[in-house]
Amino acid sequence: MRIKLAVAAAILLSGTACSSAPAQERLIEEKASDRSALANNEGVVQASIVQAADKADNEGDVPLSWENYSNRGSVQLLKGGLKQAERIVKETSLYAVDGSREPKVVIYARKNDTDHLYAALIKGEAAYDLGAIAGYSYDQDNQLTVRNLWLFGKEAFKIQGSVGAAASISRYFELVDGVPKPLLVVDEGHALEMDVDHDGQLEVVSAAGTSPHMAVYRWNGGRIERSSLNDALQTDAVSITDEGAILAAYGQDDRSSYKLYWLQRNGLKHFQTYSREEYESERFVAIPYTSEEVLRIRELADGLRVFEPFVPRKGIATDYGVEAERERDGVLKLSYPHFSIRQSKTDLRPKDSGGVSPEKRYFPDYTAEWIGFPDSEAGGSWYLQRDSTYLSISTAKPYSKEQLLFVAASLGPLEELTLSDGSSPAVVNPPQITREYLFALKAVNEFASAWARRDPEAGLKWVSEDWKAGKDPEQLDAFFRGTSNPHHMTFELSGKRRVDDHTYLFALRLYEYYSGQPDSILGFPADYGRGWTIEAVREGENEAGEGVWRVRP
Repeated sequence: MRIKLAVAAAILLSGTACSSAPAQERLIEEKASDRSALANNEGVVQASIVQAADKADNEGDVPLSWENYSNRGSVQLLKGGLKQAERIVKETSLYAVDGSREPKVVIYARKNDTDHLYAALIKGEAAYDLGAIAGYSYDQDNQLTVRNLWLFGKEAFKIQGSVGAAASISRYFELVDGVPKPLLVVDEGHALEMDVDHDGQLEVVSAAGTSPHMAVYRWNGGRIERSSLNDALQTDAVSITDEGAILAAYGQDDRSSYKLYWLQRNGLKHFQTYSREEYESERFVAIPYTSEEVLRIRELADGLRVFEPFVPRKGIATDYGVEAERERDGVLKLSYPHFSIRQSKTDLRPKDSGGVSPEKRYFPDYTAEWIGFPDSEAGGSWYLQRDSTYLSISTAKPYSKEQLLFVAASLGPLEELTLSDGSSPAVVNPPQITREYLFALKAVNEFASAWARRDPEAGLKWVSEDWKAGKDPEQLDAFFRGTSNPHHMTFELSGKRRVDDHTYLFALRLYEYYSGQPDSILGFPADYGRGWTIEAVREGENEAGEGVWRVRP
């Protein structure tokens, strides 16, 4: 499944790996090598500097030094299979690209070894030793994870096990025709996969220590490279914000400062510095909202049929207030002291971008595109789509596109907004169950069922005429028929809220399925789910006085 950035950031911010773990846990690789007949020296990191910029370039105000990282572990055949196993702790089947689930990973305890747990991959009659993976006592299911993933452009799998109360070891293997090939071992802190440089490809990020020491691992030129963000930023405390930016803290008193960066291919791009008081203030960087402001945004958004409005949680730096207004062409405009955000049911990107290719930054659930003048920090806008809402963010002031991106990355649904006093006035209760609601629900259910059955004839009967107007018949037919693989499979539906006597909103998620696909492989999420708020509108009534409801996707 897709990694949620908020979860990843929470893990990295927590600094879950402890530098004071017991020696026998910190040196699990060394002990495993001593006890195993398949001795190797993978516990020793062999690194050599392959890239070290002398000064900042156009893509980063702080250069990064990347080192060859040769700690990949090893794989060898186990003679006699698992005869040395005292007990099996866990078994997990792996998916292969061809859809088979023949390979499986077995985590087991060895005879006469009460220090470690080991992993092996079993394929047919062959058993491959994957090395020590956890401390002996960390044999609970939630302390041992095995999963497929697509990493560094390779079909791979990951095994992660605990080696201490706040430390783990992660082993990554490429899967070639069902046979494991060592790819990467991370034995510092906790490792997870995330697109930390927002280029659309996953890297591996590890955080260790109470004040997190953060390192990034990437694939470059046929090899794995490692870079320490703490060393580059010359600070003991580096973390990742909920927005996906890099936060470096300097100092430990009230005069300490926080610096914000975006990680890019060739360095760290600095875009703002705050004092600790400013960054942690509930009004200076964080944007507070009053119940009156929320109500105004909700009413205007409903009137414009922007049923999923978004609001930024973070700004650039000021005492905040927001003005909401209606613009022409069904656009909701939110004005803040230093920037404005526009929202619409239709795409806001200019039809003619002057031949300039947009700069793209990738986030877990959306892509942000900067369209502006070449080599300009101003004179442009970020464009993105969140659920069924199209948004743009721009400024007429001398603030960089990097600062605006931080604001854009902080966007969250209005209905999930929590006010500074802790209340949640934006939350909307589900609609009451009335006869009209039931007819509206039936319309949306029939529409979604026809999509799942790939039946355009049945589905188009439940779509509003204004939505069908102007659309190509082939486009409408393709919406319901889909493709052979992935193909339409099923859906989830729930009532969201009643807008007025003629409109209900429903949360609809349509699922597609790729035959033989594992939980995460080939670079795609497993569920292929498309979720949005869908509108049911009353288009009159029948002879019995019952409401005639249709769907406006």
